[in-house]
Amino acid sequence: MVKDERGTLNLPRRREGHVAKGDMGRGTVCGRGSLVRSPRLPITGRRSLVSVVTALLVVAGWALAQPAQPQAPVFNYYVWGQVRNPGAYNLGASPDIVELLSAAGGPTEYADTRHVVLIRATTQQRVNINLKKMLFSGQVISLSPGDVVLVPNSAWYSVQEYLSITTTLVSVATLIFTIMTWVAQ
Repeated sequence: MVKDERGTLNLPRRREGHVAKGDMGRGTVCGRGSLVRSPRLPITGRRSLVSVVTALLVVAGWALAQPAQPQAPVFNYYVWGQVRNPGAYNLGASPDIVELLSAAGGPTEYADTRHVVLIRATTQQRVNINLKKMLFSGQVISLSPGDVVLVPNSAWYSVQEYLSITTTLVSVATLIFTIMTWVAQ
């Protein structure tokens, strides 16, 4: 056993200049009764400063040896209204409005694509866009980071909602009238 200020190491002592078979890489004899540890063999208990520093250098060298992978910047864009998945989307530096709508799953069947509104993040300017006309003409409207796209309801959607509410109210009124007539008899 070898003792030092850090504790006791359970390592066999070797004579000076003598290395036994199988000891290669585990330690090197430096002088009478001393043993220099190789960083490859962990020491039980507290680790020596040499092994910790060596491990850090190995990890740092591995990290530096990894190829650098440049990452494209990602910006937030927002789409709300009659799209399949409204919300915030992380896209590249300059997508166009069609890319944002496609990322959101596209407009629903109740979307009014002739009255889409683009709110510019930098100027707070509202831009009305006829998406159908834009697509047929081949025009592209690029977005800036933070822009918001609003896809409104179509007129038919509003009529359907109105008819649904009206039908429900008429049904409730008919039920109340029927119960009142039945109780009065």
